[in-house]
Amino acid sequence: MKLKLWQISYGVGLSIVLSLFGLDAIGLHLAENVVAWVELIGGVLLIAGSCEAFVLSVEGISHNMNMTDYVSGIYASLASLIPELCVIVFLLLDGDYEMAWVLALATIFMNSLVFAIYTLVLPKDKEGNFKLPDAIMWVGSDLLSMGSMISVSVGLSMFMVFVFSLENPLLPRYLDARELFVFGGALIGVFIAYLYWITKYYGKCDPEADDPHMSCEIRHETLSMQKLGIYLFFASLGALLGGEALSGFANFATETLHLSFIHAALLLVIFGGTPEYIIVASSHRKKELEIALSNAFGGIVQVFFVIFGFTLICAGLISTSYGVMNVIPIDLFSVLLVFFAFPSMFILRIMIADDQKVNALESVAMIAVFIMMLYILLAYGVYPLVPP
Repeated sequence: MKLKLWQISYGVGLSIVLSLFGLDAIGLHLAENVVAWVELIGGVLLIAGSCEAFVLSVEGISHNMNMTDYVSGIYASLASLIPELCVIVFLLLDGDYEMAWVLALATIFMNSLVFAIYTLVLPKDKEGNFKLPDAIMWVGSDLLSMGSMISVSVGLSMFMVFVFSLENPLLPRYLDARELFVFGGALIGVFIAYLYWITKYYGKCDPEADDPHMSCEIRHETLSMQKLGIYLFFASLGALLGGEALSGFANFATETLHLSFIHAALLLVIFGGTPEYIIVASSHRKKELEIALSNAFGGIVQVFFVIFGFTLICAGLISTSYGVMNVIPIDLFSVLLVFFAFPSMFILRIMIADDQKVNALESVAMIAVFIMMLYILLAYGVYPLVPP
């Protein structure tokens, strides 16, 4: 049987990560920089294979449940987030609360740039436009509006707390577990409502629907329960081991290479997000535009509501368990990251909701905005408001 590319990636990545565990178990320690870079390579390969296994599992389930291609793509995109969630859990367990926070938010900006670039290559009609699915227009745009308002409200509140704490030292300069539970719970609650709404009204195939994205022309592999269980087991195993490997590289990047949280997080985002970008490119190549779009668009809203919300709740739980009250500091790059989620989602909301179409001019405008924001984060997000 000829192995597929994702299976080769999974096998090579698993071999690398298990070899590192084996060497450590027998007391053979390699140079720290060698281990870190090998962890990065092995973790990325393993997570790439795990993402594809999760996606195939969800696509098989969705096909058996007669779901539309777009909604099945949303659930597949959710499944592809599991390895990244594992990375964040290991960072939190190591006490790297700031790194986990930065990684969760920095992913939004990189994925926004990927979405903008992808809209540039979508096939256009004779007027130079691509009509977006109704699910993005009527439900996704609402989610972008909610995310925009949440980010600007929380960012402004954090900024005001810091400013007024200069006059009143009793005001905290950290987000403790209570704030994390409230903010994280609100984000997860909004996304659960979004999933319910989009699944109920856009989830079932309707060959007679006016929206071509609900015609269900794409057919996925039908998986038996046994094969589905095998896929899910190995995908979960790869997510856990790959997440642990990438978290080890994150510690090396900040402690040994002395990279700032922003630079280390963006490096992890690029490597860790590569599998999802490959899924978008592969779906587009196979002309499965609905799946590619749902993954590209989901990489923005799902990161903010699911990964960021999950990070906040887990940070609150772990900090409570370990008795750490001052979890996330309110400083320049934490405020910048929260604030910058607003323009990322707001410009998408404007471009989508004006006519349900996207053209090359709108794509280029979005790309320019996201590149400028990434530059500001890289150039200025490394400085605290109070010099050391």
